[in-house]
Amino acid sequence: MKLTDYKNIHCIGIGGIGLSALARYCHANGASVGGSDGATSDILEKLKEEGLDIFIGQDASNLKDGLDLVIYTIAISDDNVELVEARKRGIKCMTYPEALGLLTKEYTTISICGTHGKTTTTAMTYYALKACGINPTIIIGSLLSDGGTNFIAGDSKYLVVESCEYRRSFLNLNPRHIIVTNIDADHLDYYKDIEDIHDAFQSFADKLDEEGFLVTHSNVSLNTKAKKIDADCIDRKSIELSVLGEHNQSNAQLVCALLKELGLDEIKIREGLKNFPGTWRRLEYKGKTENGVVVYDDYGHHPNEIKATLEALRSKYPTPDFKLHVFFQPHLHSRTKAFFEEFTDILKTADFVSLMPIYKARLETDLSVSSLDLRDSIIEKGGHAETLSSITDMPSKIMDITESNTIVLNIGAGDAFAELNKIPLKK
Repeated sequence: MKLTDYKNIHCIGIGGIGLSALARYCHANGASVGGSDGATSDILEKLKEEGLDIFIGQDASNLKDGLDLVIYTIAISDDNVELVEARKRGIKCMTYPEALGLLTKEYTTISICGTHGKTTTTAMTYYALKACGINPTIIIGSLLSDGGTNFIAGDSKYLVVESCEYRRSFLNLNPRHIIVTNIDADHLDYYKDIEDIHDAFQSFADKLDEEGFLVTHSNVSLNTKAKKIDADCIDRKSIELSVLGEHNQSNAQLVCALLKELGLDEIKIREGLKNFPGTWRRLEYKGKTENGVVVYDDYGHHPNEIKATLEALRSKYPTPDFKLHVFFQPHLHSRTKAFFEEFTDILKTADFVSLMPIYKARLETDLSVSSLDLRDSIIEKGGHAETLSSITDMPSKIMDITESNTIVLNIGAGDAFAELNKIPLKK
């Protein structure tokens, strides 16, 4: 069956950035769609406005009669009450990656993967295709700046989809073309080491046939039956962008290389990349405080992502004319522990760092590492840092900064951004 053959769908964890996009797709294609999540959010409120049935809290009674499909996030456990009830009733159940994989069979799918930069590269691909007169469908792991959505329905054969390597989720997909931004050590709560991660990406590349394209940078070593394109054949510095950072120019190289190979007009491709406005929480300019302090927000949660973001900001706001104050919410005890030295080495380069408690997300708390440990290590290495007792301390701390030459960056994949949004900022 096709995903579009299912007409009554319930999504467990519908507030997730990926599953909410897929729910929107199904709803837009005529299905009756609802779902549940543990707490309310802006995404859930928008889904309600769009006509989806949303439940806060999970209970077997949330599953209405007549369901023919339940899609669930891989973050839930097998004993989730709604999943147990669905299986008890004999309803077809799929994980989000499985359902997304089913959808990718219906399109010429361009899959963007990589340890870092896949969200931005996915969005860039969408904007560049649009500039070339192609209207693709897109499912992305963030919100597009113009429209504030993670799903847009197209009318072409192309589906542009962000593809996640966590738990080898992307192996469920069926791509025609693949962009690999990079391969780096991450998700070490699941993967054994960098070789294990590389093997997962190789398995994904193996899904391509001779009609497809695999686009990477020259430092990514993958074998493929498809035609392999080295994006470094495009002069990175020749690509004009509205977003900051050399890392974004590297992402744009990949997009330009693929779309050129598809036979599209390079002038129009570059025009689309130039007009790309960025995405939600990817070095997103938020505004200025009443004291004139410039504020940015970013999703980065890996040392190399933070490094790229700091370098991008320093290129626009150089030392010593500007001071960089970083508010960092570490994401997962396991990641903090695995990259402890790398985190402190990059964070010490900021003028000041305010560390919030570690966001534990899906994993148990590990008391062997904390933000206090990060603070002490940063100070020991010559940096300047403090700890905040809660993310709720961040707004007042930012509002109290009086030096207008200070650039504030909130960074992390946790929930601190919600507190940042409470600050009255002027664009």
